[in-house]
Amino acid sequence: MNVRAETDLLRDFTQGPALRIRAAEWLFSRSPAFVAARAVTAALRLAGVKIGRASVFWGMPTLAGIGDVASRLTVGTYCGFNARTYFELDGQITIGDHVAVGQDVMFLTRTYDTTDPMQRAGKASSAAIEIGNGSWLGARCTIMPGIKVGAGSVIGAQVVVDKDVPPNMLLMGKRRISIAKWR
Repeated sequence: MNVRAETDLLRDFTQGPALRIRAAEWLFSRSPAFVAARAVTAALRLAGVKIGRASVFWGMPTLAGIGDVASRLTVGTYCGFNARTYFELDGQITIGDHVAVGQDVMFLTRTYDTTDPMQRAGKASSAAIEIGNGSWLGARCTIMPGIKVGAGSVIGAQVVVDKDVPPNMLLMGKRRISIAKWR
C-alpha cells in the first residue's frame, strides 16, 4: 500500500462515522469468517459502535440504514456474533451482556405503513429492538422491528420473531416453552 492510499484510508477513518464504517467493511469484507475477529471488533469500535468489553464479531457485519448508523447499535459485554450478521439501523438496537448470535441473523428496525391498499409499503418508520442479557439467537433467525427478547431466552434457528419474547423462553417456530420450568 502506498503512502497516498494509507493517507486516504486514514482520512476515511477520521471523517465521520459513515465513512469509518465503509472503510472497515472495505478492509474486512473479504476476510474469511473467524479470521481477524478482534480487528473487526476494534474497527467497529473506531467507527463509533458501542461495544462492551470482551465482545467479538467473528466476521464483518452489515450495518445498513440512513445517517449515523454506528450510534444506533449498542452491544453489551461478553457477546459473540457469528458471521454475516445484518443490522438494519434505522432505529436503535440494544443488545445486553452475554448474548450469543448465530450466523446470518438479521435485526430489522424499519417498518412501513400498510393501511393504504394502493401502496402497502407506504411511509417508512422505525422501531427499536432490545435483546436481553444471556439470550441466544440461533442461525438465520430474524428479529422484526419493535421486538424485545427477554433475558435468558433462546430463539431457535430460522425463527422469525414478530412478537415480544418473555424472559427465559425457548422459541421454536410458533412454540414457546418456558425454560424456567426445566430447573
